[in-house]
Amino acid sequence: MIKIIERYFQYSDDRGSLEGIINFGEWKEINLIKSSSGSVRGNHYHKHTTEIFIILDGEIKVVTQKVQNGKLVGDAVEKNVKSGDVFLIEPFINHIFFVKKDSRWINILSETIKKTHPDIYRIGKKD
Repeated sequence: MIKIIERYFQYSDDRGSLEGIINFGEWKEINLIKSSSGSVRGNHYHKHTTEIFIILDGEIKVVTQKVQNGKLVGDAVEKNVKSGDVFLIEPFINHIFFVKKDSRWINILSETIKKTHPDIYRIGKKD
């Protein structure tokens, strides 16, 4: 349920390196997240928003599960991600982040999260 995004371009020389990370989609919000080891984030899903995550530092266990009619369906999938990993989560996928090591990550969204009516839904809570 996590789509790993491979680098589409890589180049290096004596000055350093350049890596192409994302060359698709239209993105409307970018956030930098800092999380302490042992913290838990997320545990929600979106109905319209696709998200990309770029792990800058640390290690996180991501647990995802499909959502249908406001309920979790199918098996949960666990994936450990670490510094350098890039992945995408589609709408109607509940996602929970268990931070295993202090982490910094970039979160890129296809839709702006509005304060008055955010596209954030939690299982067991009314929409």
